[in-house]
Amino acid sequence: MTTTGPDIMKNTISKLPTLLLVTVAILVALFAYQRWIDRPWTRDGQVRAEIVKIAPRVSGYIVEVAVKDNQFVQKGELLFMIDPSSYQLAADTAEVRLQQAMEDVAALEAAVKAAEAMVRQEEAALANARSESTRATRLSKERAGSVENAEKKAAILLESQARLASAQAHLDQARANLGEPGVANVRIREAIVQLEHARLNLSWTAIYAPFDGYTTNLAVNEGQFGSAGVPFAAFVDSGSFRVDGYFQESKLKHIKRGNRAIITLMSHPDIELKGVVDSIGYAIDPPHAAATEGVSNLVPQIQPTFDWIRLPQRVPVRIRLEDVPEDIQLVSGMTASVAIRPSRED
Repeated sequence: MTTTGPDIMKNTISKLPTLLLVTVAILVALFAYQRWIDRPWTRDGQVRAEIVKIAPRVSGYIVEVAVKDNQFVQKGELLFMIDPSSYQLAADTAEVRLQQAMEDVAALEAAVKAAEAMVRQEEAALANARSESTRATRLSKERAGSVENAEKKAAILLESQARLASAQAHLDQARANLGEPGVANVRIREAIVQLEHARLNLSWTAIYAPFDGYTTNLAVNEGQFGSAGVPFAAFVDSGSFRVDGYFQESKLKHIKRGNRAIITLMSHPDIELKGVVDSIGYAIDPPHAAATEGVSNLVPQIQPTFDWIRLPQRVPVRIRLEDVPEDIQLVSGMTASVAIRPSRED
C-alpha cells in the first residue's frame, strides 16, 4: 500500500505536538541543568557562631552568678565573681611590702649620704694634716722647729690618710648596699611587680563578658569551685553568626568570593535571608584518605579502591549574613539551605 502525500503530511502534523513537547522538555532540562551548574545550591548548610569557653584565670569559690541562662549580655558586663578575699589579702600584703621596701631604700640612701659626709670630713682633715706636716717638716729643715714635732705631724698625716681610706670603704659598701637610688632600686621594683601581680589576680576574680553575646547551657552555681584555666561556661558571640554551606567540590569553580547567597532556614522556610560569600575553606579531612606511610616513611603506600562511583567531597563555604530580621532567632547549629548567585546584583 502506497502512502500518499496528504497522508504523510497528516502523519507529520499529528506528531508535531509530541515533537514540540519533547523539544520543550529537552530545552527546559538543559536550562535547569545549566542553572544548577551556574547557580550552586545545597541543603547541607548550618548556622555557625563563635562560641567562647569561659574559664577563670584564678581559682576560687564562685560567690556571685550575675547572669541567667540564654541571657543577652553586653561587652564588659559582669558574668561571675570568684571569692576575692584571699586575693585582696595578697594585694594588701604586697602594698605593705612595697612600703617596707621604700623605707628600707630611704634608710640605705641616708646611710650613703652619711658616709659621703664622713668622706668629705676626712678629706678636709687630711688636707689640714698634710698642710701641718709639710709646715713642720719645713721648719725642722730650717732649724726653726723640732724634729720631734715634724715626726708627730707626719704620724698624724698617716692616721688621717687611714681614716679617709676607711671612710671611702664605708661609702663604697653603703653604695653597694643601696644599689640604684629611688624607684629604680631593685627592692622597690620587685615590690612593685609583686603588688601589680597581686592586683592583677584580684582583678581576675571578676569575670566580664568579652563581647556582646549570649550565655548558653549555663550550669554554674554560687558556691561552686572554679579552677584556673578550666572552662565552666560558654558564651556565644552575637556578632559572629554566619552560615557555612557545604558544597560539592565539583561546584566550587562556580563559587567566588563576593557572590550573593540566598539562605533559607529550616525554622523559617518561607523567609529568604541575604548573604555574601566570605571565603572558601582551604582544608578538609576526607574519609578513606590514602595512607602516606611506607618503608622507612620514604614513599607513600596507597591502598587501591574498587568503587565504581566516586562521590565528590564537600567543602565548607562561609557565608556572611546581611540584614537578618529581628524576629528571626539564629541558633548555632541550625539547618540551612544555601543558593549561590553569580553576582551581587539584586
